[in-house]
Amino acid sequence: MTIEFGIFDHLDARSEPLNKTYAERVRLAQAAEAAGFRGYHLAEHHGTPLGTAPSPGIFLAALAQVTSRIRIGPLVYLIPLYIPLRLIEEICMLDHLSNGRLEVGLGRGVSPIEVAFFGVDPDVAMEMFIEGVDLIIKALNCSSLTFKGKHYQYEDVSMVLQTAQSPLPLWSASMSPGGQAEAARRGMHTMSLGSTELIRQVSENYRAEWRASQDDPLRPEGGPLEPFIGAWRMLYVNEDERKAEAVASRAYHDWFAKLHKLWVEHNVEAPHLGPISRFEKAEEIGMIVHGSANRVADALARQVEITGVNYLALQPAFGDIGHDEEMRSLARFAENVMPQLQAMKTS
Repeated sequence: MTIEFGIFDHLDARSEPLNKTYAERVRLAQAAEAAGFRGYHLAEHHGTPLGTAPSPGIFLAALAQVTSRIRIGPLVYLIPLYIPLRLIEEICMLDHLSNGRLEVGLGRGVSPIEVAFFGVDPDVAMEMFIEGVDLIIKALNCSSLTFKGKHYQYEDVSMVLQTAQSPLPLWSASMSPGGQAEAARRGMHTMSLGSTELIRQVSENYRAEWRASQDDPLRPEGGPLEPFIGAWRMLYVNEDERKAEAVASRAYHDWFAKLHKLWVEHNVEAPHLGPISRFEKAEEIGMIVHGSANRVADALARQVEITGVNYLALQPAFGDIGHDEEMRSLARFAENVMPQLQAMKTS
């Protein structure tokens, strides 16, 4: 299996009109499609400058109309924040609007502050998520929905809308062994973040869980024979090494300030953010890759070899890089880095 590439996007706030940011991000996705990227994945966040697409389906619906090949989807929908039936209907619409290019990530939300905005108890969000995933999968594969759970109950709801794809490709972003096992049972692709060593552990564990659950009744018929096992990495390519480091460092600190903002304002401890608060540490653990095309290619090739991932979800647009510069970075990557990495074989 060869390596595939996707775009990951927070759509973090910039000091410009929001419609300008949206329009420029559409152009970035179109450029990624032209360059041969497989997918565009959009995060969901609320009440924070980290994410200006709190309803990812709206942005993805617009993107579906101006692209034709690149696969699109949320990574992830925050399940506890939705009325499941409304979300299921939205998923069906998006799959048809994109002519069968939708891939849906499902999660509970990493920020207890954001889920609490919606009146959801963070301590209950995990069980709502687990129940919600099974509900969504069932609803997407039946003509009449009856479901009796602790948090969600439906009785004989006619599923008039169906997805264009059957089964619909699903993604997980769970980093816990238990969450990975449940995702593998359900035939989901997976995306990880963190250090190269942590992603190696996740990758090995996920492959083992995938093999162990091949005959699980939860595995959908007609689903993927092998999962995409992905790593999220921030990216900036520039042949001027000094400029690359300066731009990447500045943009990273701008992005991290947005990531950290809610935690600071609400006086909530965020120990998981401590290790990545400094650009130098994020660079050291492989979370951000920058520099010349050859340097970036070597760094990502090493990560692929160590981790065994077969999908790289790259984030060329973050912080205050600026649209013109992120487009140039993407073009440099597509022209000079992608061919080197595509020659690699993955596990």
